Amino acid sequence: MRCPSCGSGVLDPQAAYCAHCGKALSGTPEPRAAEVPGGLRCYRHPDAVTVLTCGHCERPICVRCVVQHPVGIRCPECAQQRRLPTFDVRVLDYAKAIGVALAGGLAGVVGVVLALGLVGSRLAPVAYYLSWAILVAVGYGIGTAINWAVNRKRSRGLQWIAGAGVVATFTAASLLTEVLLTAFFPMGLLALALAIYLAASKLRM
Repeated sequence: MRCPSCGSGVLDPQAAYCAHCGKALSGTPEPRAAEVPGGLRCYRHPDAVTVLTCGHCERPICVRCVVQHPVGIRCPECAQQRRLPTFDVRVLDYAKAIGVALAGGLAGVVGVVLALGLVGSRLAPVAYYLSWAILVAVGYGIGTAINWAVNRKRSRGLQWIAGAGVVATFTAASLLTEVLLTAFFPMGLLALALAIYLAASKLRM
């Protein structure tokens, strides 16, 4: 289903108004300021004249009250009532994410230490590249594991936890091996940035 005014896709088949332009969808009368004395008034701000209404309860709302919901514009009350499970991240989910990030970081540190121990000092350049590759893999693994642990939920907080787990892994491995930060620093920084990106991208909103 597409909006007849702007052509944008409409996710909610029961929505009365377009989430992008605010215009009424097909079969829904367009509210006009002349329909009521003084025009349509926001139910939360009576001094604000508006042509927007909540796509769920159809109460008039001004631009200060509009909440961009995945299935259309909503008033604050309906946005809270209709919150999608994907974005409903609870304290337990954050606790799971922190636990997974710590476990993934510990596994990454152990992997770096073991790998560098096997390579030895005779192949120092190889050790640097190997440590960076492990770091990037840890970033991808932490993001994937958190995504699985919280049942594919999304939030900025989960992204921050995943990124912090990567940084903690990088720092701990550097202190233990004196490899990641002490040699070819720009390359190590790029590896860290890539690892953080991979971890956060698995939890992108």
